[in-house]
Amino acid sequence: MTTAPSPDLLLVLLEVSRSGRFTTAGEGLGLNHTTVARKIAALEKSLGGRVLARAAGGWELTPLGERAVGVAAQVAEAMGRLSSDAGDPVTGSVRMTATDGFSAYIASPAVAALRAEQGSRSSSSP
Repeated sequence: MTTAPSPDLLLVLLEVSRSGRFTTAGEGLGLNHTTVARKIAALEKSLGGRVLARAAGGWELTPLGERAVGVAAQVAEAMGRLSSDAGDPVTGSVRMTATDGFSAYIASPAVAALRAEQGSRSSSSP
């Protein structure tokens, strides 16, 4: 029995189809190769068939995988349109509870970098 696949799973397949490797796809998505493999397995379970086949240079799409990648490309395009129309993606307040060490050495530099990046975006806007 097949169910509608998660858009997240489709986007993972799209990245694997572009690179042919789980490791490279994972790097592009911020995931490790094991997580990519699990997501592909979940997609295959959802679709009721194999989407990838082992090839000499990595992975290649099966006919089902080719159809799924077509849909995944449409999902990626729609998400791109949504994010480009969204305006400033960072607004509002953030409250966080953390240890002193985490706050001083990780959170504060990350917030400063985010503010600098957002400041440069807003100053370059018309």
